[in-house]
Amino acid sequence: MAFILNGVHCELDAGTVRSALRGVTPDAVREHWVDVDGVHWPPKQVFALATGLERTEFTSHTALRQLQRLGLRTSKWGPSGTSPKPAPEPLPEATPASTHHGAEAATSSLRVVLVGCSSSKAPTPRPAAELFTGGAFGKARDLARSSGLPWYVLSAKWGLLDPDEVVAPYDVYLGDRSTEYRTAWGAWVVAQLADRHDLRGAVVEVHAGRTYCDPLAAPLAAAGATLHQPLAGLRQGERLAWYARTPAADDIPLTRDPYVIPDVSWLLDPEHAVAPADFLAAGRANVDRPGLYSWWVDAEGAHALSAALGDLVDPGLVYAGRAGGVRPNGSSSTNTLWGRVAEMHLGGNRSFSTFRLTLAACLSAAAGRVVTEAELSAWMHEHLRVAVLPLEPDEVSAGETELLKVADPPLNLSGVARTPLRQTLSRLRSALKETV
Repeated sequence: MAFILNGVHCELDAGTVRSALRGVTPDAVREHWVDVDGVHWPPKQVFALATGLERTEFTSHTALRQLQRLGLRTSKWGPSGTSPKPAPEPLPEATPASTHHGAEAATSSLRVVLVGCSSSKAPTPRPAAELFTGGAFGKARDLARSSGLPWYVLSAKWGLLDPDEVVAPYDVYLGDRSTEYRTAWGAWVVAQLADRHDLRGAVVEVHAGRTYCDPLAAPLAAAGATLHQPLAGLRQGERLAWYARTPAADDIPLTRDPYVIPDVSWLLDPEHAVAPADFLAAGRANVDRPGLYSWWVDAEGAHALSAALGDLVDPGLVYAGRAGGVRPNGSSSTNTLWGRVAEMHLGGNRSFSTFRLTLAACLSAAAGRVVTEAELSAWMHEHLRVAVLPLEPDEVSAGETELLKVADPPLNLSGVARTPLRQTLSRLRSALKETV
């Protein structure tokens, strides 16, 4: 099993773990444990022995997650006492497009990268590399650029696009098209690619979902190429986390970060987000701690936000932040996830919550009047879901930085790039403040 920890490539397997523990006495188990051949061990002790890393270089949650990926049984963790799902294992270097399983990889040295387009686009004609503005597209594009390999953009309308080919925005989604269209589209893309490269023995790496990958499988196999899908089986949040864990070789630092970056992938999975009513009903016991949170919006709510901002807000993760912990300046905050989410975000007073102020500004702009606190709360309960991740106090600051870098939530204003959408949001917030 290969993974990236604090920008450093690591490899680990169950045999290495067992070998590292021979002749070692388990430390006392406090809260979390990992079961190795019937013996409970502290996860940080096991992970440190198996990897050679210092215990200060990773968190218990990171150790649990990676050891669980090896098939070892561990204690439960998470905001509701649930175990995280094991992260998908990295795929082999490549699998044949015709079968997707088990055959040898191609011997040709030619590798080509294809990046799937996104539904969000710039409003005016741009080069294909700049037209699509989705978060996953941007990360895949940057990875393709840094690889030094030939790469192209997959377009539902135009098939294969050179990165510098200027294209006007369009509204075509491959998933909405007929089976016949998708089949013809796949053959068309491979024909375009074959005009540019000899595909016999080539490896074609596709950064897109099944909607775009499946139509390419048969024509690539017929052309003698191999299809590699590094994102196979990953959901939206997991894809973003994959890019965060997979830097280009030239970007791997020579030394490790001076502080530990916690694993924030829990907050990037929509299955971990719950309705506000369910969060409140669960009570404060498991979340009366510092940590991180992410807010998710449904399709109808995203449409309302898009209308107010004059810019596309996709359904999904729209806002994230921290509660409590040690601040970057070294001071401590006593706030908790319960205090932030239950009492501030859902507490009925936007004066105590920048997130409520942001939502109120958007909804008021769309309604042409100032929405009431009760209306805002009702809208949040109807259209939003929240995920939370308790952390140790000294993990919160680094975790928030990592979360904002990976997710780039559109409604956050601090710690993120100054986009046109965020500039509009700032104006709407200022306008709302002036009216009350």
